[in-house]
Amino acid sequence: MPDLDIDLPVISGDLQPPPSYPLCDVAAYVTRFEQPYEQGITYISAHAQEGMFLPLLEASLQDDGRSMVGMHVDVYTNDAMRYGYTIERVVRHATDYEVINSFSLTERRLILQTSEGPFGTTEKLQIVAVPLDEGPADPAEANPEPMPRDCRPDQLRSGDPPEPSESPGSSPVVIADPTPSFVPPSSPPAPAITAPPSASSPGTSTSPGGGFVPAAFASRVVVADLGIDLPVVSGDLQPPPNYPFCDVAAYVTFLSQPDEVGTTYITAHAQEGMFLPILDASQRDDGVEMLGMTVDVYTTDALRYSYRVWQVQRHITDRVVATDGLQPGEQRLVLQTSEGPYGSTEKLAIAATLVSVEVAEAGEATPVARPRDCEPTGS
Repeated sequence: MPDLDIDLPVISGDLQPPPSYPLCDVAAYVTRFEQPYEQGITYISAHAQEGMFLPLLEASLQDDGRSMVGMHVDVYTNDAMRYGYTIERVVRHATDYEVINSFSLTERRLILQTSEGPFGTTEKLQIVAVPLDEGPADPAEANPEPMPRDCRPDQLRSGDPPEPSESPGSSPVVIADPTPSFVPPSSPPAPAITAPPSASSPGTSTSPGGGFVPAAFASRVVVADLGIDLPVVSGDLQPPPNYPFCDVAAYVTFLSQPDEVGTTYITAHAQEGMFLPILDASQRDDGVEMLGMTVDVYTTDALRYSYRVWQVQRHITDRVVATDGLQPGEQRLVLQTSEGPYGSTEKLAIAATLVSVEVAEAGEATPVARPRDCEPTGS
């Protein structure tokens, strides 16, 4: 952004160190949104610090950032292309992704995000820009060398676990049945009872022209064979620094809901009463016993989506399982948990494919969620 003297390399948001605190001296794109050449939202964030997105925050404090409307933003891609945008809107004090709800899935937009205060501040600043032009760029200009810096505050560093020792056992392990061919299940009849709005969903509005907000949200996850039964809440509700709540599971808000094509991604701690049984099972013969198990996910509109587990992935460090081999029209479920104590980078995921959808009782579909802040002391 020449008007604000912002010029930063951009890296994948999946590279952020635990507990997902962004790196400094770079910006990061949210990997489950789109890239500039694709239809949809390109979402890029950086700290409100010197040499990063601090000029955005400073400009927003003057007349609510009106001076930024009309400014030019260039985003370069690694294939030496430049995508130009014009800022159309400034959103202050945001606490979620609500800004994207007014856009159609076919519209291209750029969103830049930064913090509005010091470490632990929940409110964010979002800058929305529309495409203006595009063209080839010099490869060196498009691909500056990023030098990301771990700039976690002392509150997070104090909880650092010991450095893991190098071990062949840390390599990703994938146990799977043959990849299932996805066959869409028959639609169930309309529920006789409409479930009341749930605290697990940030909203149920739909945007004009086909927006990003689904009609219903995941509200309960059950793996009967493992004794798992948890309310599900929005991942956007996690307290800073994005340490997940206990006694609930959480859906990743920028992926799909069960009634949508794509992947529903649900996480919970590997602790008693949560996803610990998944971790325990994975340590027996790499979790082969979980293949074929049924996972039920209930939604706020009183439906039960039943999935069959077909893959177990151990020691993973990203969310590639959400998209790898995803078939057209497929509705996939991923359950993820940790493989170690606070600060462990390696995760465990099980992938399942949708096999049926049935009407459920409103009461059983929307249990009362009682999320508990269980961030470790000194973290």
